[in-house]
Order: sequence, then C-alpha cells, then structure tokens
Amino acid sequence: MKNNRIGIILVVSSLAVIALIVAMLLQRQQADAAAQMRVQGLATIRSLSALPAPVLVPRAGQYGVLDSVLANGGRRDFAYAAVTDANGRNLAEVAGPGVILPPAVPMAVSGFAERALPAAPGMPAIREFHGPVADPEGGRLQIRVGYYEPRIADGLKDLPFYGLVALAVFLLVPLIYLVIKREMAPLAKLGEQLHTLAGAQGAAAAPVPATREQDVRGLALELNTYLDQAGRRIRELEESSVANLASGRLLEYTTNKMQAMLHCQPDGLLALDPGGDITFATAKLEPLLGVPVTAVLTQPVDTWCEDAELRAVLQRLRSGAADTRRPQNFEFEPVRVPGKRLHASVSPLQAAGGAVSFGSLVVLRDVTAEHLARAAGNDFVAHVSHELKSPLNVLAMYGELLADPGTAPDERIEAVNVVQDQIERMTSLVNNLLNVSKLEMGTVRPERHRVKLHELLHDTWQQAQPRAHQKHVKLELQVPHDIPAVSIDKDLFRIALNNLVGNAIKYNDAGGSVVLSAEEGDSDVVITVRDTGIGMAPDDQARVTEKFYRVPETGPNQRGGHGLGLYLANQIVELHHGRLSLESQPGQGSTFSIHLKKMPSLAESANVL
Repeated sequence: MKNNRIGIILVVSSLAVIALIVAMLLQRQQADAAAQMRVQGLATIRSLSALPAPVLVPRAGQYGVLDSVLANGGRRDFAYAAVTDANGRNLAEVAGPGVILPPAVPMAVSGFAERALPAAPGMPAIREFHGPVADPEGGRLQIRVGYYEPRIADGLKDLPFYGLVALAVFLLVPLIYLVIKREMAPLAKLGEQLHTLAGAQGAAAAPVPATREQDVRGLALELNTYLDQAGRRIRELEESSVANLASGRLLEYTTNKMQAMLHCQPDGLLALDPGGDITFATAKLEPLLGVPVTAVLTQPVDTWCEDAELRAVLQRLRSGAADTRRPQNFEFEPVRVPGKRLHASVSPLQAAGGAVSFGSLVVLRDVTAEHLARAAGNDFVAHVSHELKSPLNVLAMYGELLADPGTAPDERIEAVNVVQDQIERMTSLVNNLLNVSKLEMGTVRPERHRVKLHELLHDTWQQAQPRAHQKHVKLELQVPHDIPAVSIDKDLFRIALNNLVGNAIKYNDAGGSVVLSAEEGDSDVVITVRDTGIGMAPDDQARVTEKFYRVPETGPNQRGGHGLGLYLANQIVELHHGRLSLESQPGQGSTFSIHLKKMPSLAESANVL
C-alpha cells in the first residue's frame, strides 16, 4: 500500500513538473516574442520616420509605402499603420482585418515612444509604436504602427516539442520508482530487524508494527523506538554497573580489611580449602617455620615442610580423614628454627551447624617463652625445694646438736652461727620471692627522694663486709665524696645493690676481690660492681637477667641460687628509668653497671636524704 502511494505521488509530481515546465516554456516564448516585437516595431518606426511625408502619404488613388511595406510584411501580429497630423487625423492608414484604428496620442516634440492598448471585445491587446515624420511643408506629422501582443495560443505551434519534453519527464517516473523501491528494500529489512530487536528486549513502549515494506517514516519510528529502548537498557546497565562496582569495591575493602586483620595477628595462620590445599598464609609463618610464604602457597607440603608432626596433620587434612573434622592441638619444635617451640591448633571452618564446610584453619603460636617459663618454673620449684630442704636439714642436725647436753661450748657456738646463716639464707629467698611478686603485680610504687649516693653505697659496703670476710674476698669501696645525689627509692634501690654485691661475693673465689664504685658522667651517674670471679659466657650474659635463669656450674664447688637476684635488680633499675649493663669474660670476672640520670643542679641541696 505504501509503495502504491509512493507511485501515485511520483505520477502526480511528474505531471505537476511537466505542467510547470510547459508553462515556463510558453511564458519564455511569449516574453521572447514581445521583446522581438518591440525591437522590430522600434526599428520600423525609425525607418519610416526617415522617409518624407509625400512618400508616406500618397495621393488619392495611388498605392503608398505603407501598403507596400507593412501590408505585405508577412507578420501575423501586424494590426495597423497610419500617418497622423497634429489634429489626430489619419492622412494615410492601413489596418488588418477587423481592426479599428485607435485615436492618436498627442504629438510629441521629438523622439520615439510606445504605448499599450487594452484588448477590445473580440480583439487582443495592441502595442503601438509612434514617432515624428519630416514634412517639407512645415506640418507636424507622426507615424504610428500597431502590433498584437503575443498570446499563449501563438506558442501552440511548438506543441509537439512540448509533448516530447513531457513524455521524457513522464518516462523518468518508472525509473525513479524502481530506484526508490530498490533503495527502500534495505531500509524495510532494517526496520524489521529493529522491530525484532525491540521485541526481544521487551521494551515497555509499544513498537511500531512491522510491515513487509517499510517507508522512511516507519523506519524512523522503529529507529526511535529502538534507540529509546537501547537508551533505557544502557541506563539500566550503567546503574547495575555502578552498583556492581560499589559492591565489588566494598567486597574488596572487606576482604583486604579481613586479610590485614589476619596478617596483624601475632600467630601464623594457614587456611586450607575442603580438599586440603593451602589457600591463604600469613607472613608470620616465615619466622616461625623458617619457610617463605611463597613456598607455602605454591609448593607441595612434602617439599617445604620438614616438621614431621605438622606435615602429618596437613597430609591427613588433604586425605579427608574423619579425625580432621575435630579440633586438634599439638606442640613441636621446627627443624629450620632451632630453639623455638610452636603450638599448633587445627580447627575446622564450618557453618550452619557443621552442614557446610569451608576447609580448615591451622594456627601456629610461638610458645617458646611459655615453654622456657614452665621449664624454669619447674627448675625453680625443684631448686626452691632444695634451697628450703637443705637449710631445714642443717637446722634439724644442729638443733639436735644443741639439744645434746654433752655438746662442747665451741660446738654450740658454731651450731648457732650455722643456724643463723641458714635462717638468713631462707629469709633472703623468701624476701626475693615477695619482692618479685610485688613488682610483677604492679603494687610497688617507688617513693623517689634525693639520696646521697656516697652514704647509700657506704652502707651497702658495710652490710656486705661480714659475708666477704667469711668468703675471704676483699671488698673495696671507691666512691668520691662529691658524687651528686640521685632521685631514687632508697629502700627499694638498696635491694638491687645488695643482690649485685651479694652475687659478686658469692660467685668469687677465695682471695678474689669485689669493687663497689661510682662516677659522674656527662648526663648520668654510673654505679659499678666489679668482681674477679668465675665470669660467664656470652650466651649466659644475654639471659642472666631472666626470671629463674641460673648460669650452669661445673666442678665440685657449686654455689647454688634461685635465679631471682639479677632479675629483681634489673627490674628495680628499670623502675627508676635506669639501665643495667654487663661485661664479663669466663674465668676473669664480671662488671655490672647501673646507669642513672643526673638530677638538676639548681635544687641539689633540697630534700636530700
């Protein structure tokens, strides 16, 4: 139907074009004829006006120039010719059939002119040309020549030519129609495809019904509909993309946050999937196992794991054994990190009450310090038991000796001295235990005052003299009288000094010496306890201030101890914001130095104890 409409439009349009072309050709021909007539009329007037009047106006009964020239000119548009005097009387005239000469116009002085005469009933319009004529007798004459105005009917003589033009234009219509139909076929197919796409996308707007042959308007509607649907779909995809991007970034942030939290854990973590493959590992595993994390994640367990206990558990998790569904705990010592002890905890990762399994989580914790503390605690208990049992045995033995009436006075005096020494030994142990307990519980608050360091060190030296005399050790004091005062808790600091001096005497040999000294530095005061005793190895120096640690002894003269003296001294020094340092060589003695900050000099004399 639409193609038929296009054909009708083409036919009507071609007819209109043909009519327009014919009209334009006729108008053009009429205009050319009018221009030609004007040129010929003016030329004729100019030629006739040059002739003398007697030639133009013949005598009666004679044949004049107007009759011979104009009447036989052969022009179908000739209307009339006349010679008129000043009064408007025609002296000579010639006219076509049925033509009535119009009145003459007033005579002009000079020049040539023309005028248009309206059409009379049954006659066409006339254009008149007139000009002056020379009269030897001195009269005023004018020559007038009239021609019919060109008419459309005059152009019908070219009707065959117009018909050929119209036929040529009309024959172009089928060709144009075929060309348009061929060019419209892809557009129709495109419209159908757009309609199909619109229907496939399920757009809310109703699409233009598809026809077999689409015109441009239908194609435009189909295209607009499809573009609207595509725009809506693009907006929906953009919104969905933004939502997905936000969700992805939130998920990525949450994942990174969780991984950062896991990596910040002090323990090493291993995450395994339900198949037993390692999917996640923290960097804390490397210092614990001595294995790079990349090797843990990329290599088989048998390749990187040299610890039999851990390797067996990971292999059971990979095999899916039934016992892997229960939590497991065990301890082992990693082969690649000697001296370290790890506690491994294996837990299943489950959800929905165990119905869904995500794998397993292995937590590796460094329990070296706890293990050493337990071992030291056990050693301490055994040592304290021995330290208490030995004095009690001695007390029991000398108690029986004192209870015996037959005991000599010298033996009684010796027994009393031994009992007193054992009591002091037990009192020192108990006091150290109480002081350590107070420090660790945080109940000790040092009451700092300005203390004269010379007097404090002198008191410590005097208290240690009996013990040094008993061990045959020379105890010296080297402290200048002008040593500046320090801000310390006098009673608490005395415990640290007594422990250092007591250890220097205890671990010295007969004939050895102990020097208690102090000196002023640029920013601190250094108290030094130097002995010539047995000394200690570098490994022992690093741990000598640990709780319950005792330097191993060899030989028959073992001095014993409970491993709390140096630990307590170090804690007290740190409580005063000081520092305890040690220099020692095996067999050459040890030097302990306490570094305390100096007090301001402006108030040196105020509140000094």
